[in-house]
Amino acid sequence: MSLPTTDDATLRTSDTAREMWELVKSGAPAEARRTYPSGWLWLTGETGVRKLLDNVLDAGPDDRYGVEDLRAGTDLDDAAVERAVDALVSLGVLVADEGTYCVNQHSIVLHAATELSRAVETSGVADPESGLEYLGRYESVRLMVDALLAVDPGRALEQKDLHRLTGVSRKRVWHHVEKLVALGAVEESGEKYRAVTESAVLRSVQSLDAAVVGAALSASHP
Repeated sequence: MSLPTTDDATLRTSDTAREMWELVKSGAPAEARRTYPSGWLWLTGETGVRKLLDNVLDAGPDDRYGVEDLRAGTDLDDAAVERAVDALVSLGVLVADEGTYCVNQHSIVLHAATELSRAVETSGVADPESGLEYLGRYESVRLMVDALLAVDPGRALEQKDLHRLTGVSRKRVWHHVEKLVALGAVEESGEKYRAVTESAVLRSVQSLDAAVVGAALSASHP
């Protein structure tokens, strides 16, 4: 399926995962993950969508937002805001309401994003950023988290493995993997790393990933 705001990417599902892995094996892992993004990678990789979603995580049931309210605190231009609003409406996060927008308090994407942000913030390392922005801001981190979603529990990974799976340079892997260690999402043992799949952060990422895929597929098949 086509994603709400892109024409050159196809959401990764059980039907498209094989194509993604073929690209990974051909030596283009970063391109593969961008071309067939998971729900997590697409949502956080679309800067406008991530920032607008972050802005409404604490919205109350009676809050109403104009476009300028949604843009507050971001450096997004009009086109980016429009695309992001359309995507969040498509995903069921925002609901148009007489010229303004309200937040769908029953949205599974909103709930999963809120839980992820809280899980990151609980670690104490995200301050002063929100947890969602802290984890989603850098592509290197997004790609590594994306790879960890599919790693077999207990599998030991070296920096070269993370580089091979993501296309992230070894220097950036070394720099950013420490962030994931601090969050409890990765356990470090010498020069090897293991995804802590039972950690609150990775469990929340998995929930957000599934929520985005589910909402996107529902939107494309009314």
